[in-house]
Amino acid sequence: MTKKNSILIITVLACGLFMQSCTIAKISGKGAVPVLLNQPSQQMQLVEHITVKKNSNFDWTSSFDVSEVIAKKVAEKQPDAVINITVTIKTSIDNFFINLFTLGLAQSRKIVVDADLMKEKK
Repeated sequence: MTKKNSILIITVLACGLFMQSCTIAKISGKGAVPVLLNQPSQQMQLVEHITVKKNSNFDWTSSFDVSEVIAKKVAEKQPDAVINITVTIKTSIDNFFINLFTLGLAQSRKIVVDADLMKEKK
């Protein structure tokens, strides 16, 4: 392997690493239970604070529906509302290697949703 080929391979890998962290995402929430990013106007009591992690592979849109990610927890607890939602989209070491192995075709990311499940005070 020549010196030019080595430099080219290193440059391509370095560019891939730097471009890997550039992500713009659309976050939405649709469902039967209201999904609020802040406090509701009426008095409610906390049922449970949840943290749900989901690995997303082969996602070309960078569009994530929060209600789909937390649907199982919402179905279990039957809250009146979901509030104080924080959505974090990150790439961990396993996502990095999936993206590296597939040359970025897999678009692997980890979505972490923190939220409070609330019931209306009686």
